[in-house]
Amino acid sequence: TIYKTMIYKRLTSVLPSAASILLITYSSYPIANAASADKENEVKAILQRMQTDVLTFCDEMERVYSVRCETSTLTECAEHNFNDCSSTFSSQQCTEADELVISTCGDGETCNALWDKTLSTVSIPASLTQDSMGNPDDDEVIESACYSRLAEKYMMEKYKADEDYWSKWNVQPSWTYFGAHNGLFRKIPATHQEECGQYDPRRRPWFVAASSGPKDVVLVIDVSGSMKDYGRMDIAKDAAVTIVETL
Repeated sequence: TIYKTMIYKRLTSVLPSAASILLITYSSYPIANAASADKENEVKAILQRMQTDVLTFCDEMERVYSVRCETSTLTECAEHNFNDCSSTFSSQQCTEADELVISTCGDGETCNALWDKTLSTVSIPASLTQDSMGNPDDDEVIESACYSRLAEKYMMEKYKADEDYWSKWNVQPSWTYFGAHNGLFRKIPATHQEECGQYDPRRRPWFVAASSGPKDVVLVIDVSGSMKDYGRMDIAKDAAVTIVETL
């Protein structure tokens, strides 16, 4: 529980899948009886690394956020951001079947998908991409893209270190990613989405768990005749669904 709280209550989530399984297993405690002392210590070491990773990444995001208003942060921003829909990655390569397979890109035998481990990519919900080029025009979203880009070097180095670390168990590392409160999402390795503009980190369980606690909610929706006018009922339903999905 302590480790889960530390992981979910920080700004980001960097949970490798294998470690997540070990976390669940170890939390249930029988592993202490079923496994040797060496195995138990190994699991403890993995959990400690997970905790350290989350806290270190949190510190890095706080650092880059603190320099968001510096001139260099803004002037260099436009030249170094890649989106997950239309950008061509400079060092893109085909993924292995055990790394990533996107059904629309491959069958697990040829080129399964393209990704680039040397840079990060940005995802933005379609509702935030308002200008003619599909870019955000909201100043806050632009600011989030600019300051989070400064963490790219750390994210890249961490992913490379994770590859070495998890190779001992023949496990691929998970992405390192950051979700902003306004819906911007940055991750490494850089990959393309199957559907552009559909991913919103604010609706993901890890984001909801980190940004809010347990709550009791009662939704009351007006169903009078006037709700049939101007699409009011559809708007109310969409709002209700959004609330439920982000509890």
